[in-house]
Amino acid sequence: MALDFTKFRDTPVTDCHVHLWMLRNQVTPELIEQQGLALTETIIHSGIDSMYIFSRGDQSPLTLKKQAPDIFYAGGYVPWSGDTDSFKITNWNQYISGLKDAGYDGVGEMGSKTVPRSRHTPLDSTYYKGFWEACEKQGFPVLCHIGDVEDFWSEETTPQWAKDRGWGYYKGDYPSLNELYMEIEKVLGEHPDLKITLCHFLFMSPDIERITQFLKDYPNANLDLSLGIELMYNISQQREQYRDFFKKHDKRILYGTDIGMSKTLPQHLARIWLIRNFLETSETFHTVPEADELLTRYTKPYHGLDLPASSLRRIYSGNFKRLWGETPRTPP
Repeated sequence: MALDFTKFRDTPVTDCHVHLWMLRNQVTPELIEQQGLALTETIIHSGIDSMYIFSRGDQSPLTLKKQAPDIFYAGGYVPWSGDTDSFKITNWNQYISGLKDAGYDGVGEMGSKTVPRSRHTPLDSTYYKGFWEACEKQGFPVLCHIGDVEDFWSEETTPQWAKDRGWGYYKGDYPSLNELYMEIEKVLGEHPDLKITLCHFLFMSPDIERITQFLKDYPNANLDLSLGIELMYNISQQREQYRDFFKKHDKRILYGTDIGMSKTLPQHLARIWLIRNFLETSETFHTVPEADELLTRYTKPYHGLDLPASSLRRIYSGNFKRLWGETPRTPP
């Protein structure tokens, strides 16, 4: 199947969720250059306009941003809940100011990717207290990941490909998904002006009533659409209700792909195409062959939402720019 991008709307698109996958194990000038070329090629072939890029603790997002300042927004590092022992901050307000001065546009991806309770620092703990306060005070946006697919807490429902990657949380003392939700809900309640976007639809896509109530309870919370493809599948099972949901909450939803879980140009393009086809058309379709192995091949198809142009403009770019800025911050 040839992925046709010409059928999609000619409107600005910002991908809010892109990992620098080449730089996970080592960072060299050569790899940074290769990473920039790979992302630029993805942008050229897909027709999107810009990306929010991030890594784990190095300066590579800023390096790439300096090379292409109109294309890349850069996410600064804050440790995930399982990595706090090696990252001690005494003055979060100063740290966030330093990220801004360096040219970063926001924080993230960070959050609570599930780890054993012995390693987990709750997001509502004293460790993160100053962080949330500083981001709220300085208006610095955060891209935050909470938990994982709900099926992964049971051996019976965890798929084999997830077990192979150690993503099942049923063989040890792990926080439950509801515990992780309670942590972020406390943060949101205490910081109503925090600019925050929660990844992967907060893994609440199976329960439209719950995600609807969540957005009602926390008016500052936003959601990204980055795949995990179970998101599109779950939404498809309640297509009409979710189409109304997307139109009603189109100021709270951001386009993202999770590029970097993919590793090659065809895989990146497949992620971009799948979400755009899902949002823009009424087509019935399956996971395309070009997609990476983490994007599940379901027997039942996806059903496109065919959203109106006004909703697409907000989801594709408007909401991101409202939170992160119309253009990337200029590095010194």
